[in-house]
Amino acid sequence: MDSKEWYEFNHASDKEFVFTLKNGKIQVEKYKYNPNVILDIPIGKLIGINRGEFGGGLYFKPKDSTQQFFVNGKNINEIRPRFFGGLMMLDKDPLTKMLKDSKLIQSGNANFVFKFNDSICFMGGVAHMGTNYGSLFKLKSIHNSFSISKGIKLGDSPSAMNIHKGVLYIAGHKGFYTIDKNWQVKTVFDDLFWDGLYPTSVVVLDRKNVFVTIRGGYVKINLENKKMTLYKAK
Repeated sequence: MDSKEWYEFNHASDKEFVFTLKNGKIQVEKYKYNPNVILDIPIGKLIGINRGEFGGGLYFKPKDSTQQFFVNGKNINEIRPRFFGGLMMLDKDPLTKMLKDSKLIQSGNANFVFKFNDSICFMGGVAHMGTNYGSLFKLKSIHNSFSISKGIKLGDSPSAMNIHKGVLYIAGHKGFYTIDKNWQVKTVFDDLFWDGLYPTSVVVLDRKNVFVTIRGGYVKINLENKKMTLYKAK
């Protein structure tokens, strides 16, 4: 951290990209920031919004807007944004149009909304000005009711993730973590040099070949011997 090399990576904003896996081969694509993620469910859409220090939330856009919905027993129309973590957004923001007719389920950044371990999950957090935290929540949808479990604390804001063979791999703002099928969180690395280098994607080939893209390059992780190799983008 804060070395000459770190600053060189930190200022390489023109070299931000993501890895994806297609037909067993890693593909490289230019990174593009997207403040929202969408998961289709039978009764509508779950929309996760992540605006960093400007807040966010998990929203629900129902197929049937006339039906009443409940979250942990509370009418969804009565849920209000939290003062801290609530979404701050101008009327002219494109997200305003996208969220039309949507209902807030829970305040706070929802970086990811996905299915894992036979559950719907959403995960988010904040890393800003010395603040750094993250959580994963499980959500159940039965008819017109949602139930949200108590959050699983990550201790770090999640930046990128992937699921491979029933294990969730998470690149946080400053660490790397796994969550297994028993919902056990394991800290693989903490206080990493990539604090401030903004991980953008995780690709897993196997436990010896895990790749995390960061600003200015990428990191290859071997989970068997807990070693990392840093590669610098040309």
